[in-house]
Amino acid sequence: MPENSTNLKHRVNKLHLPWTKSLYPLYETISNSIHAIDEEKRNNPNLSGTIEIKLIRNGLDITLSKLNDVNVYPIDSFEVMDNGIGLNEDNYNSFQEFDSEYKLEIGGKGIGRFICLKVVSKMQINSIFADNGKFRFRNFGYKKTKEGFENYEEGVSDEKVSKTKVCLIGFNEKFKKNIPKSITELGRRIITHFQLYFLQKKEPEIILINQNNQKVNLTELYSKEFKSGIEKDDLTIGNMSFDIFIARSYEAKSHKIHYCAHDRTVKEEGLSKYIPDLKDPVKESEDDQGYYFQVIVVGEYLNKHVNEERKGFNFQSDKDADEELDADEITLSHIREKSIRCTEKILNEILTKKRKEKLEVYKPMIQKYYQNYNVVFNHNKESVEKLPAGLSKEELDLHLYEIESKWRYNVKEKGLDLLEKKKDITTIEDYKILYDKFLTEFNSVGQSDLSRYVIHRRSVIDLLEKLIELDDNRKITNEDIIHSLFFPMRETDDSITNEKQNLWLIDERLNFNTFLTSDKSFKQVPELNSQSTERTDLLIQKDETFRNAVLYSEDYKPYQSFTIVEFKKPDRNDYILGDKERDPLRQVKRYIREIIKGKVKKKGRKIEATEKTPFYCYIVADLTSKLIEIIEDDGYIKTPDGSGYFRFYDAERYKYNAYVEVLPFDKIISDAKQRNKVLFDKLNIPI
Repeated sequence: MPENSTNLKHRVNKLHLPWTKSLYPLYETISNSIHAIDEEKRNNPNLSGTIEIKLIRNGLDITLSKLNDVNVYPIDSFEVMDNGIGLNEDNYNSFQEFDSEYKLEIGGKGIGRFICLKVVSKMQINSIFADNGKFRFRNFGYKKTKEGFENYEEGVSDEKVSKTKVCLIGFNEKFKKNIPKSITELGRRIITHFQLYFLQKKEPEIILINQNNQKVNLTELYSKEFKSGIEKDDLTIGNMSFDIFIARSYEAKSHKIHYCAHDRTVKEEGLSKYIPDLKDPVKESEDDQGYYFQVIVVGEYLNKHVNEERKGFNFQSDKDADEELDADEITLSHIREKSIRCTEKILNEILTKKRKEKLEVYKPMIQKYYQNYNVVFNHNKESVEKLPAGLSKEELDLHLYEIESKWRYNVKEKGLDLLEKKKDITTIEDYKILYDKFLTEFNSVGQSDLSRYVIHRRSVIDLLEKLIELDDNRKITNEDIIHSLFFPMRETDDSITNEKQNLWLIDERLNFNTFLTSDKSFKQVPELNSQSTERTDLLIQKDETFRNAVLYSEDYKPYQSFTIVEFKKPDRNDYILGDKERDPLRQVKRYIREIIKGKVKKKGRKIEATEKTPFYCYIVADLTSKLIEIIEDDGYIKTPDGSGYFRFYDAERYKYNAYVEVLPFDKIISDAKQRNKVLFDKLNIPI
């Protein structure tokens, strides 16, 4: 009696197989039959390989044989007969050895029989094989016991043809529930599993037989139901040829690309990573459950370079495919890239439809929320088309930003390349063509920047309007939040760029400065050599260009203009005339005097602020009743539009020159809208 080299029962018990894989024992048996036929063809090239699979259902065979339809009865067992090489000495020795490497070259892993015993109660194997010019038989049972083998017998056969019959007897009840009863559906499952053979027309004749002699030829079933939905193309990389097949699967859970060797999938990848439109199932109608595309890549190059474990390939990996790569060496990256292009070409009609539907959703979103991406959309439509479907407004913004960044980089790269080409250009006409093409995109980048700038301003104005609204408890938004909208608190221009502040809300000229401090006491500002603990919200020292524009003075060296901005909480009405904490006019005057007394350094050189130094002061506060009393008591004049107040202080009377303006938040918003109206109109943004 033959024996296994280790405990069979223990090995089978360790094997995990989900209940949904109930047909895997049948698949393993069919696979062995195909290998046996291929092996026999080496000795007999004219052999027409045949596999007959008899379906044994619950019930008496004599009764079932007389019924017109037996497909309603559950399947209990299978008989698989092939005319392959048979269980000769080499194959039999491999069968006895756990994890045999005998079929490693063709993708075998040596565990097929364990999978069978995980599901069925017994395997009965009867085989006839050629042995030195004679034919012998070998019959035995195989069960999940320690020894495995039972009732082994062998001898000289009266039949003079090699063949093997494997009976898969008594499926486990839990697995049996997942076996389709219909002979046609069972055929579909087998075709799907062995689709590589059918796609390449390498399958033997496989016939399913019911007990009432109903037969289904799987090649005919494939031609009738599968072949019309199969797309095929070929591609060449270097001097190597590959075939691409695209099949539709109702059983798969996603669109995949399969890199195959020796008629088996070695590596698979999700297609949606490379073609985002292939994420959801494709449906022919609303009632259709949908199918997933399976892209299958085959070729002799893949067969040649598959590794021994059949889990990868022995050629250059993606991460090593760099500039030093030999031009003749093909990598998985090369194969993938060409295969994806080929897939997009084959599925062009479906992808075009999906992308058109996607753009119909995204284009209105861009026009409504992200006008700054309109130019990006126009110049990068193909990239937008390839975005995933179903993006939220926020996700779309991130993806468009990524597209825009790549586009900017490419335009910049073209510009640098253009400068290099100018050195070698033969005619001015040639250069002009290249330059005009570049300038078109370069100007479009500028339009995108301008759009983003305008939309940012509109958003800031809208946010300020929202922040100064009273809530349900008649309370206003925290003063610090409003302050930070104009300029981040406790920061200087060493840490804040011009793009991060919004002082243009008050005056466009406030964007130009050489020194800026926010919400700090004077002694905390290193540029101001002062010990005062007084604090102003914003203190701005203008540069020379700005000072000229404001003072209209040619002799500017003795002067340094300053701007002070003081914020008060919206709707505040606890002001007290003359109080150093509750009188904003007195606060501003005190700030001015402290600046004049202090010492100011710019780049290590002293700059004196004298009584003649001009100060521009803005008090941002709502005109409540008590504030109006203080303002009018100090002789302030209403602005021409009647919504704010201003006053000049001259050095002869007050020992400083200052222009002070009191601006309510509503006026700031209204003025900002009017100043930017022409920009908003260009982008069709309503005021």
